[in-house]
Amino acid sequence: MQTILLTVDALRADHLGQYGYERDTMPALDRLTDAGTTFEQAYSNAPYTRISIPSFQTSQFLAYDEIARLPTIASILRNHGTKTAVVGTQTGVGLVDGDFRFEENLDMGRDEYYDEANRDRSLGEQVSHRIDRFASKIGPKLRQVESLYEPINAAYRRLVPTNDFQYLGYTSAERVTDRATEWIRDNQHDDFFLWIHYMEAHRPYGVHDTDPAYPDEQLDRDRIKELMKTAGTTPEEITESERELLVDLYDSDLRYCSRHLERLFDALDGLGLWEETNLLFSADHGEEFHEHGHYFHRNYPYDELIHVPLLVKGDDLPVDERVEEQRQLLDLAPTICQFHGVETDEFDFEGEPLFEGEERKIVALGSGRPDDEQVVAGRWDGWKFIADAESVQLYDLDTDPRESENVADDNQDVVRRFQREIPDYLFDREDESLRDPVDEVDKEQLEALGYLELQE
Repeated sequence: MQTILLTVDALRADHLGQYGYERDTMPALDRLTDAGTTFEQAYSNAPYTRISIPSFQTSQFLAYDEIARLPTIASILRNHGTKTAVVGTQTGVGLVDGDFRFEENLDMGRDEYYDEANRDRSLGEQVSHRIDRFASKIGPKLRQVESLYEPINAAYRRLVPTNDFQYLGYTSAERVTDRATEWIRDNQHDDFFLWIHYMEAHRPYGVHDTDPAYPDEQLDRDRIKELMKTAGTTPEEITESERELLVDLYDSDLRYCSRHLERLFDALDGLGLWEETNLLFSADHGEEFHEHGHYFHRNYPYDELIHVPLLVKGDDLPVDERVEEQRQLLDLAPTICQFHGVETDEFDFEGEPLFEGEERKIVALGSGRPDDEQVVAGRWDGWKFIADAESVQLYDLDTDPRESENVADDNQDVVRRFQREIPDYLFDREDESLRDPVDEVDKEQLEALGYLELQE
């Protein structure tokens, strides 16, 4: 049995033609919808990578701090004789203690754009960056002596400012596809589980495609840098025309990624693997374009950040089907294990196989904003509930699908129902604020996904 999980970082469902978008941003996905099942209401269990990816690799809400002791898809399948590998670029493996335990971890890192984008920082930023690099090397040693580490770390944070914006970078979909295709060709006769993670929907948009589909002209990299920084640090200064340009760049990256998905699908077909290989396509979370005051994915779990695509095809699975009932990414692990004949009862998965059970009651954790880490959201029965330590939000999705009018005060019975039905341990969990990096490599991985910058 061979299974491929395809994920695209920061891909929101409603920017795909297969989900009703006016632009045909990823036509390659028609091959999956025609050959399999489209889950119309699929949701991530967090609005950002650090919680989402660990949760769907383990089918556990709180995996972000417990990954080292939890069964993962890869560790389970390896124990049952399946070859496992991940191919990607800044896949988020370094965001948690431990890893997902793939036999082969083929992280393509970042290409030259990252160095180019950060080359012209001010002298002060460069000095701060050099000091920070040195601190990251001695920090793990100091951490071993807690009585010394805490006061020194506190003083350091006061004296050395953190750069207010990270210019990110990642390897192109072209190179990821080349490497994934090579791996598939080398292992085509084995049972395998391969996870391929693309970053083309994640900022910075528009840095790999030389012929973007939707902007009127190719933007130079300085203009892209300016747009990314303004959207990330002072989103209120983005004009409507600039917002539309950001959307054009985002959608163009999806079209670019689609071209390389098409190459991947062609390669599978050419190897005679397309018909029988299980293929699952999704995203770790979505992306915001100022719907709730921000850009990227630094907000509460509103639908633009947790409604993700989910397409599944495989041998003996439904063809050209659409499922309207809610599903969640916690369902990926039990589904993939089931494909490989693995009994999952012993693993305490919090999801269940996608093609079984009733509509899911969606719970999402975290906000991507450092001051609001303890966030719990619920989505079912036509309502959206979001709570943190200071406030409660409730939205009637039937009349307010954009989640613009908080009606919690007028519907306290619904609020209490969500508070009662969401497990207490999700409200009472430890703060999931991001840990300090343990070394320079770890620090670079955290920076690459934007988790070490000030978020205003």
